[in-house]
Amino acid sequence: MTRDKISIAPEAGTAIGLQCPRLRRPPLDPSALTATPWDDPHAKARMGDAILSFIARGMPRSGFTKALYRRLSMMFGFIACYNQHGFWGTHFETTDARAAFLEQIVRWPCWGAPDATWCDVEREIATRIRAQGLVASYQQAARRERTQQEREMLAHLLEKYGPEVSGPMQSRSPEQMGLL
Repeated sequence: MTRDKISIAPEAGTAIGLQCPRLRRPPLDPSALTATPWDDPHAKARMGDAILSFIARGMPRSGFTKALYRRLSMMFGFIACYNQHGFWGTHFETTDARAAFLEQIVRWPCWGAPDATWCDVEREIATRIRAQGLVASYQQAARRERTQQEREMLAHLLEKYGPEVSGPMQSRSPEQMGLL
């Protein structure tokens, strides 16, 4: 699988969303998936494609549906985080959180048998994320974002206090205190 050119998503919100269209191609093949007692291979493929589409579009808030939340909260070792909004806040609110979300996906060992779990879908999603290098791309974007925020904070503090350091932060010679 060749890597996509990864670009910044237009609806990223407060976090940086990276677009990676190749993540969605080709669609998951239902014939390569195993039915569970609750879901047939076509349902697994449709939801797997929806997860890949959400990630490929930069994880936009508008794309985080209730169905996506319900399925993701049962995959890759994620938990419900109380509700859909809690899950969003934990895993997608910041670029660092998005990088951690993807890292958990690629590190997850995909436990279980495909006739009882979605481990076959988990494995395919993790393989595609690894192949596109998305974890490293999000980590790099988070570092750039932190550097920019720190520079903005420094500029604000320099404007507020000036370049001269005064007060307790200024170095001064040590004082000898009395023994009693």
